[in-house]
Amino acid sequence: MASSYLWHQLYLRRHQITIIFLILYLAFNSQTVQAQYKIKKINLSNHDDKSMHYGFHLSLNVAKFKLEHSQYYQDTVYTSDGSTIFSKGTPGFNIGFVLNKKITDYVDLRFLPGVGFYSRTLTYKDFEGVESTQEFGLTSAEFPLLVKLKSERRKNVRMYVVGGAKATVNVGNKKKGDAVTALEINANDFALEYGVGVDLFYPFFKFAPEIRFSNGLTNLRSPGRSLGAKSLDRVTTNTVTLYLFFEN
Repeated sequence: MASSYLWHQLYLRRHQITIIFLILYLAFNSQTVQAQYKIKKINLSNHDDKSMHYGFHLSLNVAKFKLEHSQYYQDTVYTSDGSTIFSKGTPGFNIGFVLNKKITDYVDLRFLPGVGFYSRTLTYKDFEGVESTQEFGLTSAEFPLLVKLKSERRKNVRMYVVGGAKATVNVGNKKKGDAVTALEINANDFALEYGVGVDLFYPFFKFAPEIRFSNGLTNLRSPGRSLGAKSLDRVTTNTVTLYLFFEN
């Protein structure tokens, strides 16, 4: 049973694990190439002397709802024969700009305004195994403010971690599906974010792949008498994003 649980957890987090291995591969591959060719040139050697840097990012996300079920759900919906309500991770993408302010040699402040395109689902599975899915497609204006903690630069590579908060304002949404749950949500959100990345310095720009986790703090559930509204006390967001940064 313990083995089955472990494999189930690995399956649920397969997207996060894949992205983490991609980040590690890029960092290791860059270090290996430098070692093989014994690079003597330091690209963008005056990069750290500048107080401001600018750029843009392209990103891929996997988003879902984090659900806290109500007593009504425990008493009425959830049964030993398999009826349940859950959310699956679905892909989306983001685009945005980078404004990076140097605070110290090891600390930066980053403002990353952009637009995110998200798709999240809510699925009801009845005792016969029949699923009814409601999909929420959201377009959001995003305003992350993050602190970046940097390691020592090793030739043309530097590791870093980031953490901060993100405000999200809904600018468009679309719902579809057979909607047995018929849940209404408030789309504006506020989330805590944290992640890890690697700066790779090239002759004309800096490229930085980064994985970031976002945990929403706002309860998006709207009151109502639908199955979804009665079955859930709290609905928040959970997102994992792979960012590709291009900066001067």
